[in-house]
This record gives sequence, structure tokens and C-alpha cells, in this order.
Amino acid sequence: MTDEETLKTKIEELEQKKTELIDRIKALNRRIRYKEYEEKALKPFLEQTKDVQIAPFRKQRRALEFRIATAAYTPRMEKELIKQLKKIDEELDKHKEVERARRKIKYVEQDITDGKTEITTIEVELKTIRDELRKLYDEMKTYRISARKQQQALAKADEDLVALGDLAMIEKE
Repeated sequence: MTDEETLKTKIEELEQKKTELIDRIKALNRRIRYKEYEEKALKPFLEQTKDVQIAPFRKQRRALEFRIATAAYTPRMEKELIKQLKKIDEELDKHKEVERARRKIKYVEQDITDGKTEITTIEVELKTIRDELRKLYDEMKTYRISARKQQQALAKADEDLVALGDLAMIEKE
């Protein structure tokens, strides 16, 4: 009986682990689906703004900040450079949404690939668990079949035995 009980506990543990992994895959699939919808929503906006260049503005801004820090000898010169810096900042503010969308699409794509790789690793783990469960179920089946055969053999042996009362009945006849 202990062998059957250990098999049952192993099977229950593996079944529980299997359901946890399946639930994790379901959650990952929901997350991937959400991220794909998010990606679909961002694509048209990014297509419209694909020719917007942000890097030159950032480069100009850094160069101006450096010039303000190093080459502004007079307050008037510094004011002029600060005015130019404010104009560049205004341009950058106009394109902030584009930059944010570009950054967000990278994160979304990364989340999608991470989710898919995690799903593939979980599926490999699930496959090993299923194979192990199949072996345990086969063991349990053979164990039960052998137990049933033993019970049938005992029942047959009991049939072969003659009870004392039956023996008395036979002698009377």
C-alpha cells in the first residue's frame, strides 16, 4: 500500500506543478496579447513620425550647454546662448511624444520576446513533467493490475477450499 501511496503523492505533486506552469503560460499569453495590441496602437503614430529627428536637437543642446559653460565671456553672450538653448528645448518638447513612443515600442517589443522565450522554456519543462506523469500513471496501472490479479488469485484459492459445513452436506448425501 505504501508504494501506491508514494506514487499517488508524486503524481499529485507533479499535477500541481503542471497546473501552476499552465497558469503561468496563460498569464504570459494574456500579457503578450496586451503588448501586441499596444504595439499595434503605437505603429501608426510611429509611421507618421518616422522622419522626425531628435538626435540633432539633443546634440545642439549639449553643444550649447558646453559653450555656455566654457565660451560665454560676457553676460550678453550668455543670454544669447540661453535664448538659443530655450528654442532648442521648445523643439525638443514638441517631439517629446515621438521620443516617448519610440522608447515605449522598444520596451513593448522586448516584453513580447521575453514572454515568448519564457513560454518556450516553460513548455519544455511541461513536456518533461508530462512524460514523468505518463510513466507514473503506467506504474500505477501495472501496480493496480497486479494487485487485482493477486486478489483474483486469492478469491480463486478461497473457492477451491471447501468449508466444513459443505463437507458435512456432501457426506450426508
